[in-house]
This record gives sequence, structure tokens and C-alpha cells, in this order.
Amino acid sequence: MKVSVIGAAGSVGAPAAFYIAASGLVDEMVLIDVRPNVVQQHAMDMSTAVSALDISVKAGDFPDMAGSDVIINAAGVPQGLIADRMEMLPKNIPLVRETAFKINEFCPTAVVITATNPVDPLNYAMKLAGRFERSRILGYSINDSFRFRELVAGTKGVKVSQVQATVVGEHGSTQAPLFSSVRIDGKAVPFSDEEKRNILGEIPNILRRYEELQSGRTAGWTCAVGLAKLVRAIRDDSGEIFPCSVVLAGEYGQHDVSMSVPVKLGRTGVKEIVEWTLEPDEQAAFERSAAALGAAARIVDEALQ
Repeated sequence: MKVSVIGAAGSVGAPAAFYIAASGLVDEMVLIDVRPNVVQQHAMDMSTAVSALDISVKAGDFPDMAGSDVIINAAGVPQGLIADRMEMLPKNIPLVRETAFKINEFCPTAVVITATNPVDPLNYAMKLAGRFERSRILGYSINDSFRFRELVAGTKGVKVSQVQATVVGEHGSTQAPLFSSVRIDGKAVPFSDEEKRNILGEIPNILRRYEELQSGRTAGWTCAVGLAKLVRAIRDDSGEIFPCSVVLAGEYGQHDVSMSVPVKLGRTGVKEIVEWTLEPDEQAAFERSAAALGAAARIVDEALQ
């Protein structure tokens, strides 16, 4: 299994590369970044750290991606202080376009995971610019579900490990948490209107608290854990279901927009888009998210013309 990480010197790419390698999920890891001295330092250090696992880790450039099974694109322009991930869209479209061209040139059959914000429209841009099969292009969005599970666990007074729960829609301000998907120890649980309001009210505060720190970093450790889960499912052809942003072609009534929905993952990417029945309020939230992401997708269409 060969994985290449683009943007591997950054606060998402570097933790993801290390955690994937340290978890023994790959035979070969290639680190690519516009900061060659930093990514070379990461490669040297990481190579020693995982040497007992007989994993090859090296810094490289786009031609070194050849033969990759999975490519994680975490490259983006410096984020700065933002109020919404969508602010980064105009700046990152050109970068994603050029990256898509390079992937198509050197590794056109790889599974590509978009981990650059805003994930959904940039995943759509990756698919369009590279003219890839949509099943091989998916956006990373699981952090929303991780955080939803934490909030549910706190509300219900249980351990997070007991909770299963999924967020769909935008990886951003219009995300749609599915209370109907919540299971505690495998059993469905009811929520009062107040519990729902409290959880939904807390979600926007998460990005705000990160931004208020003005650290110049993002949730790289969380992304590392989630990206490793996706890589494992792809490697093992497991068919495990994860929320991922994918370009829809009629599923959930949506077309030509990338948004997070449940998908079965396997060796060639998305094996199946799973269509769950949503509650009326969840359906309304999903459609609001689709409208916002549809508008962003049209910005991508115009920029890539």
C-alpha cells in the first residue's frame, strides 16, 4: 500500500502522514510540500520513527506519487483568522486545479482524499479539474461526526466510545447532525427538543474557539485519526460506512454538488453511496446545506471554465 500526502509539512498533512505510517497501514509513504526543507526533515524523522515497521518514508515531488493507492491532498494557502471555512474557497481553487492536473498526470487511478478547506467545493473542484471517476474522489469530513459524538456523550452522560452518530451535509456552518443516526451501545435514543437545541447551539462554537486561539493551526490530530480510518478501509476493501463528501448524481435528490453522505469504502474508493431515510427536520437541514454547497459549486464551475 502506497500513500502520498500533498501538503505534508502542514498541520493536517504532517500528523496524518505520521499516524498512518505509525499505524502500519502502508508499505510506502511519500511526503510532498512546497517547503522542501521542512518536509525533508519530517521524512527523515518519520523514517526513523517507523523503521521497525519496515515502512519506506521519503520526501518527494509530484512524479514520486506514481503508483500510489491513495493520495491525501492537504495543501492549501495559509488560512489566517477566519469566521467560516468557505472564506478560503477563491484562494484554494487554483491550487486544487493544479494539484488535480499533477495527480491526473502521474497517478490517475489513485483514490484521492480532499482534506483542504472548504472541503466540499474543493472536492468538487478536484473531480472536475482532474476529470476523475467520482467514486475515486472523496472529501474528508468525519471530524464533524467525531464532535457530534462528543456532544451527545456529554449530554447523555456516557462515554464517547459508546456513541455512534453521523453528520451529513457541509463540512462547515450548514452541517446537518442526524439525531436519528445516534446509537448508544447500539440502541437508538430519544432526544428532547432542549437537548437538540443545546447540541446544535454548541456546534458553531467549535470553530470559533479554535480561531480565537490564533495559533495558526487546525485540528490536525483529529484529522490524522479520521484519515487513518479511511485509509484502513480502502486498504482492506472493508465496505465500512463513513460520512464522506462525494459528488452526487441524483442521490438524496442532489446533482453536481459534493457533500457529506454515508458511503461504503473499498479498494477503489466509494463502493456505494448509502441513502438513509432522514427525519423531516433533518431533510430540511440537509437541503439547506445542499443549497449553500450548490452556490459554492457554481463558483467552482465559473473558476474552472
